[in-house]
Amino acid sequence: MSTRRTQAERRAETQSLVLESACQLFGEKGYADTSVADIAKDCGLTTRPIYHYYGNKLALFKAVTEAMSLQLMEKLNPMLELSEESMLYNWRAFMDYCDDPHFRQIVLIDTPKILGRIEWQASPSVVAAHDMILQQADGSEADQFRLELLSRMIISALTEAALLIAETDNIEMARQEAERLATQIIKQIPLVVK
Repeated sequence: MSTRRTQAERRAETQSLVLESACQLFGEKGYADTSVADIAKDCGLTTRPIYHYYGNKLALFKAVTEAMSLQLMEKLNPMLELSEESMLYNWRAFMDYCDDPHFRQIVLIDTPKILGRIEWQASPSVVAAHDMILQQADGSEADQFRLELLSRMIISALTEAALLIAETDNIEMARQEAERLATQIIKQIPLVVK
């Protein structure tokens, strides 16, 4: 029985290797300081397969952000319901994921700057959180607008809190304070939604 890999298997392996290397290097050095040549060298490839599979550096970065966002989604409560328990669970899972410096650099710092706010808001984790809040709308235009605004405010606040925690010297104290404030805010959400 032959153990030779098919071309599709080799292609998938190369794409996976490039994506893994890109996650590592974009996370360590940031988008601006990482070149396609750096990624190719890290993979032991030329730049040609990277351009063939991903088109350009920006498209590769977008694939990296999507992969990281999907990893975050796997950590969140799949119920994604607007309950205090579910929201606190997801807040803690998000904070745990933000402990990863690669995630912070790629998703929280570079993605809004490089891909733009609209693209960042379209990431699977942000869309899921946004949809969870919008499900509470009663159908009126005013209610829809209020919940759209609430969703953006919550997502922005959580992102800014994660960045501030990442930048501080006393991460443990910062996480404790963020947990306390997040709990207070989350307890108020059902009152705001109704």
